[in-house]
Amino acid sequence: MSKIYIFDLDGTLIDSMTPAVKIVLDFLTERGISYPDGFVKKITPLGFKGIAKYYAEEMGVKLTPDEIYACFTKALQKAYAEEIPLKPNVKATLERLHARGDRLNVLTASPHIFTDECLRNRGVYELFENVWSSEDFGTIKSDVNIYRMAAERLNAPITDCIMADDSLHVLEVAKSAGMQTLGVYDSFSERETDKIKALADGYICDFSEIE
Repeated sequence: MSKIYIFDLDGTLIDSMTPAVKIVLDFLTERGISYPDGFVKKITPLGFKGIAKYYAEEMGVKLTPDEIYACFTKALQKAYAEEIPLKPNVKATLERLHARGDRLNVLTASPHIFTDECLRNRGVYELFENVWSSEDFGTIKSDVNIYRMAAERLNAPITDCIMADDSLHVLEVAKSAGMQTLGVYDSFSERETDKIKALADGYICDFSEIE
C-alpha cells in the first residue's frame, strides 16, 4: 500500500534554518531591537509574512508589514534559488518513494516565491503531487485545521497522512489533528531531539533511513 507523505521544507528537505533565521534576526539587531530567549521558536511557525506582521505590530519596527516582508524577500530569494542545498540523501529518497508509488507533498510556512524555485532548481519539484505554502490555506502551521484541510485536499483519511517535520511544535499539532508523524533531525532543533523522538511515530537522522 502506498504511503502519503507531507514534508516540511525548511530544516526538513533543505538545510535553510540557519541562514533564514540569521536574516530575520539580523533585521532586528541592525535596528537596535532586542528579542527574548525562545523568540525563534515563537516566530518560526508564522512564516515570513507572519514574522513581518509580528515585527510591525509587536516588536516596534517602524515599517509596514509589507515593507518588512519586502526586505526579507530581497535577502532570501537569491539564497533559496541558488544557495540553500537539499539535505543529504533527500533527492535519492524522494525519487525512490515516488517510483514505488508513494504520494509526496510539501507543506511549508515559506511562500511560493522561495519554495517553488528552490525545489525546481534542486530537481525535485516534479516529484511532488502538491507543493503547498501555508498561505494556500489562509492560516499557519501551528493551526490544527491546516492538517485537516490538507487531508481533505488529498481526499485521504487524516490518519493515513504522515507529516514529516523537524519542529516539535508542528509535530505536536499535526499529531493532535490525527496525522502520523515523522520527526526529522536538524541541528537547529537539536535541543528538542529527545522530545521529538518521544512524541513522533518515527524519527530519522538522515533521509536514507525512510523505508
